[in-house]
Amino acid sequence: MKKTLFLVLLVVFMTACSTYNYNSTYNSSEILFNPDEFAQNPELWDFYVHDRKGKSYKGRSSSMNDGAFSTVLVERYVEPIPVVLESGQEYRKNEVHVFVQDTVIEERVRSHFKPSDIIEVVSFGTPSSVKEHKKSNTNTATRSVLGTVGIIVGGVLGGILLISLIVAAIVESFLGSLGCYIATMAYGSYDAPEVRVLRRFRDEKLKRTFIGRVFISNYYAFSPLLVRFVKRTGFAEGFIRVKLDAFVDRLKTKNNW
Repeated sequence: MKKTLFLVLLVVFMTACSTYNYNSTYNSSEILFNPDEFAQNPELWDFYVHDRKGKSYKGRSSSMNDGAFSTVLVERYVEPIPVVLESGQEYRKNEVHVFVQDTVIEERVRSHFKPSDIIEVVSFGTPSSVKEHKKSNTNTATRSVLGTVGIIVGGVLGGILLISLIVAAIVESFLGSLGCYIATMAYGSYDAPEVRVLRRFRDEKLKRTFIGRVFISNYYAFSPLLVRFVKRTGFAEGFIRVKLDAFVDRLKTKNNW
């Protein structure tokens, strides 16, 4: 049961967290310098610079300082930028492609690009969109898990309630005519006046409520064992009769029996 529950929750959580598609997005140069976007943590992204001649460069030690995008460039081949990352291309999700004007680029020397030098910026998601996606996934996963747990807990409680009702119904159907085991033992007779008062309390009060029916079912289940124990040991029989006398007196007074 525990393994099954764990697998259900794991599947729900993984399903909720695996729906993000990494679509390529085209942005203006301002996004590089926005403190809430790439400028916040540039070390987390893989920057590539592309010039108008079709050459591509890998950026190293990239930063945004004094209103300029600064990086050390090394020429290298870059795979074409897809519209959306396919399965197996998730490793490219942190790529940021910066397309620049006809600026003179020197390799292995730190280059600086002002906003006016940048034509556009292409990425597979911005920091803000990734944060919103993670937040949305977390909320979705939380709702899914809570919903699953609620269904399971509700099913268990409903099962307990159903079983209790069935047991109570069986007790009423098949055991309703039996005597009060403990009371009969205490007073020595099924027809003792005190036993009749207790049976009346069972039939007119307890059977009319769910809690009362559950009590009756448990009473018939366990009282025979208690009776055998008391009779075998002789322990507490007088004490039980004293307590029953007080309870019977209260019932007679309260209900005018």
